[in-house]
Amino acid sequence: MKLKQRASDFRVRELLREGVLAARGEFRVYRVIKRKLTSLEAAEILAAEAGRGAGEVSMCGLKDRQGVTTQYMALARGPEVAISAPDLRVEAIGFTGSALDSKDSDGNAFEIVARGLDREDIAAMRANLATVRKQGLINYFDDQRFGNLRHGQGWIALDLMRGEVEKALKKLVAARSLHDVPRVKTLKQALWDNWGDWGTCREIAGKLGVHHSVFEALKRDPQDFAGAFYHVSSRVRLIHLYAYQSHVWNRSVATYVRQFVKPAERVVLETEEGPLVYPDDRAKLPGVDAAVFRLPGPGLEDVADKEQRALLADVLAADRLVPAQFRIDGISGFQLKGEDRPLFVVPAHLRVRPPKDDPLHPGCAMLGVRFELPRGAYATLVVRRLMERPGREAAAQPTWERGERERSPLRHDRIAQGYERRGPPDVYEPRRDERARAPRDERRGGSRGAGPASGRGARRDDRGFSERRPPSGSERFDRGRDDAPRRYGPLQTGGQREGRGDFRRPDARPGSYRPRKDGGRGAGPRRGDSAPRERAPDGRGVAEHEE
Repeated sequence: MKLKQRASDFRVRELLREGVLAARGEFRVYRVIKRKLTSLEAAEILAAEAGRGAGEVSMCGLKDRQGVTTQYMALARGPEVAISAPDLRVEAIGFTGSALDSKDSDGNAFEIVARGLDREDIAAMRANLATVRKQGLINYFDDQRFGNLRHGQGWIALDLMRGEVEKALKKLVAARSLHDVPRVKTLKQALWDNWGDWGTCREIAGKLGVHHSVFEALKRDPQDFAGAFYHVSSRVRLIHLYAYQSHVWNRSVATYVRQFVKPAERVVLETEEGPLVYPDDRAKLPGVDAAVFRLPGPGLEDVADKEQRALLADVLAADRLVPAQFRIDGISGFQLKGEDRPLFVVPAHLRVRPPKDDPLHPGCAMLGVRFELPRGAYATLVVRRLMERPGREAAAQPTWERGERERSPLRHDRIAQGYERRGPPDVYEPRRDERARAPRDERRGGSRGAGPASGRGARRDDRGFSERRPPSGSERFDRGRDDAPRRYGPLQTGGQREGRGDFRRPDARPGSYRPRKDGGRGAGPRRGDSAPRERAPDGRGVAEHEE
């Protein structure tokens, strides 16, 4: 399955809360329709047209660059503004009494086209439609929330919680992204190599066009790394803070599901952040009709439920933190705030159009999906859940999957999180072999055992994570087995296995693959197919999260 192949394949319309718009008010409200622009970029254009600063524009939330999105922005005593361009339309539609924020949104309406579908995808959609429509799906955070992983920065908030402030700042401003153009990669490498020479770094940042104020501050006080964070965009700081908080929530909920749902009854979606585990029937989880799972605040002090607190603490322990360390004090813009997050979300008005031939992928089908979601839920997960089938998982599970409270410290947290070191020390980027990240029994088709893997292909720690070392021959995860179910990589929403080093013969039955002659050590998954590049105006390349 492939999403966002064309801008018109992904349409989002923000739903304003009833009563927000008024005939008069201090703030003028604008309807903004954009494509191939982030919300921040559109806000800059609106502000420039109104003769204001971009920081004066308020909105309910950020929207993805990819697709055609309709949202609302407001300016205090804003003038009439009308913009009509191919990628941006702005018009004034009314007033409101205060700046717009998240509480003014009732969610979003989506129209999504899924392409590159085969018969199995269509059959799964038909089988899952009634279940998803009635029972919904677990309200996980999707990859849009974790642009820090796609861009090689790792968990900045985690470093700050450990007290490694300089390390966090260095990774935030100088880590190279796979999505950077060559000139930006060269300049970031120069920042890394000249770290500590703040005058030289200031000159490099000037050429890069971002973070020059960070190095101006370090020139004045070379050891005040916490103070230097003040000069990082506040939105970027919050994105990194929310990313790690959301990661802790995702991992805790996935473990919670494993406690109650047998392996054969799980649906597992692989993502860049980690495997998302669903029950095939929500009734198998106790008391889920009105269940919430706490998105934790500082020190887990606001988590009243003992079971949830234990699960959250278990995830923190894997990152070598105790609950009291789950806070960032003394650094501006990193103040955690907890809230109850619904455990399940049910798409409203879910409709699926009949499949038809896909002109972009001959021999495959395409179909349209329409639904509405509350604020903070992820539309891409709804579509992927519709197309997914329960996967085979081994009966025996690693210690951490059984929900036990004790874990041995990981040898290296970056390796456990699916990252490998490339280039400068302590810069980690996603492994090309993403499958090595998840426990074997979480991979569909990995039914030959669980727990630590044997053989030359991997060295595993007590959580089932492996240190990347290319396997060979038959150790390539049974890629040539005709009886192995088809597996898609976590960075691909579609069925192309060529990036994995495998291909399917045109005349072969579905699910039949064989290794390439080059042994599969080729280019790796094509990230551009499913991990569209998201860039904030400050050039950091941190993806926005989709509301």
